[in-house]
Amino acid sequence: MEKKVPNGLLNRLKALWTVSLLLTAIFFYTGCKNDKKDLSVAVEKPRAIVPRISKDSAMYFLEKQLSFGVRVPGTEGHKNTRDWLVEKMKSYGAEVQVQSFKGSFLGKKDVEGFNIIASINPSHKQRVLLMAHWDTRLIAEKDPDEAKRNKAIPGAVDGASGVAALLEIARSIYNNPIDLGVDFIFFDMEDQGEDGENWCLGSKYWAENPHKKNYTAQFGILLDLIGAKNSTYGYEGYSFRFAGELLKKVWHLAGQMGYGHLFKVYDGGGIMDDHYYVNTIRNIPSIDIIETNASGGFGSYHHTHNDNLDAIDPEILRSVIQVVTAVLYKTSDGTF
Repeated sequence: MEKKVPNGLLNRLKALWTVSLLLTAIFFYTGCKNDKKDLSVAVEKPRAIVPRISKDSAMYFLEKQLSFGVRVPGTEGHKNTRDWLVEKMKSYGAEVQVQSFKGSFLGKKDVEGFNIIASINPSHKQRVLLMAHWDTRLIAEKDPDEAKRNKAIPGAVDGASGVAALLEIARSIYNNPIDLGVDFIFFDMEDQGEDGENWCLGSKYWAENPHKKNYTAQFGILLDLIGAKNSTYGYEGYSFRFAGELLKKVWHLAGQMGYGHLFKVYDGGGIMDDHYYVNTIRNIPSIDIIETNASGGFGSYHHTHNDNLDAIDPEILRSVIQVVTAVLYKTSDGTF
């Protein structure tokens, strides 16, 4: 005989069943939403593979610059080097702009200079700035031979080394794409100053007139006087003042990579170089990788005619470029 459930009890059971179904649906809905959130957090950016730098390629870029002769603004060698730099950077997929300006130096008036700006991944929001100067000095006031002091220097270390580094890094990125925006600026008229005046004319002009309105970058690295024989690289003063944490991180990474014998912790003195205006006018924290000894002095080749190919150590040049390349790729994957 079938037992009948009283109507009141039946209604209560139906209500409990409805509530149970509703709670179950909410549980599963909430669980799915949380699962989606957890999945998005769990996804990590893959580690970037840092390409190995070729010293042969870097040396080719350095020697090619020397083949143009002196690169003093206003000379034929300067013009030919400009055209070659533009062509090379375009060949590596960069978007290139040439910024012209006028400067006066060492008795010359209103000479035309050219800053070359090359951007890889120009639409990428995260950007890093790499810099070097490409002009060579009009005079060699430190040369032991007085007869040569009014002649322009070859500029293998002082000019060509930093430019070779930027070109080699651009070549490496072209062959090993990077998830990062990288801007390369080849500054002009850096090396034509005298008595504390008229240094870094190109970088000052660019800092006041950037190639893009309100341009900024996460940080900047200037490469100047790299790759000389027996060279080491200490903490440059303005780098420490304006970008001390970046400076320490780069030197620490260099040590981890086995280059602590080159990147040493000592006070290399404050040097008026292109990064100064990038820091003070554009407010982009920037460091200068530049050879100085512990007393703040430069190598014996500096502003002499001994600044030629014989002054270069290809392995040291490669090592410095390798460290900067690692900084870029580790920045791209968030491990720097």
